[in-house]
Amino acid sequence: MSLINQIILLQEVDNKLFEIEKLLGDLPSKVEELTQNEDGVKTSLQNKENELKETSVSISTNETLVETTSEKINSLKDKLIDGSISTNKEYDAMMETIDFEKNLLSEKENELIELLSKKEELSKEIEEDKSSLDGIISELNTKKDALNAKMQEVSEEQNALKSERESVAQNIDSDTMSKYAEIYEARKGLVVAEILDNSCEGCGAMVPPQSINEALSKNIVFCGNCSRFLFKSEN
Repeated sequence: MSLINQIILLQEVDNKLFEIEKLLGDLPSKVEELTQNEDGVKTSLQNKENELKETSVSISTNETLVETTSEKINSLKDKLIDGSISTNKEYDAMMETIDFEKNLLSEKENELIELLSKKEELSKEIEEDKSSLDGIISELNTKKDALNAKMQEVSEEQNALKSERESVAQNIDSDTMSKYAEIYEARKGLVVAEILDNSCEGCGAMVPPQSINEALSKNIVFCGNCSRFLFKSEN
């Protein structure tokens, strides 16, 4: 089989494969998009759950510090009135210690308020992520089922076409394949055009007589206007 006939056959196979892809529609890309969304939400959810655990530990630690600091302050205040302090110097030192502990208590109480607020916000976000994840998984399963159903309809034909394409392509040199791919994308699947009434069927441009003769001889000829491969039937 001549090279131009191989190219014509490749175009026919590729167009059939394209029709199958059109039948599948945007399902493959939608499944891929939803799968990525699912992975993203799962990662976010896991990170937030880990952060919630860390926040809960910090809350527990701060609650203990607040409790022990409050008890220490009360204990120090008791010493002020139970006669344990006998000099002004001891009194001043005790008041300085109480002030220090009060500042520490205030700091830990503020931290505790922030941590509790953070825990509440994280808990809310986690529930929202779980709800979002449930919706994504539900939609993903629906899309997967639809895709699988359509794939089953066309898989046999698609596999046969892919096998045929591979068989045809291996007989075409790499430079020609590159040119073919370039034209296929630029001309929306119409890579090869027939010469009809001395004109390119693809764009209508006139084809020089020499090019027509070369096309009749099954040589590779390109349209000077649209760059498509040209062929000419003998009859």
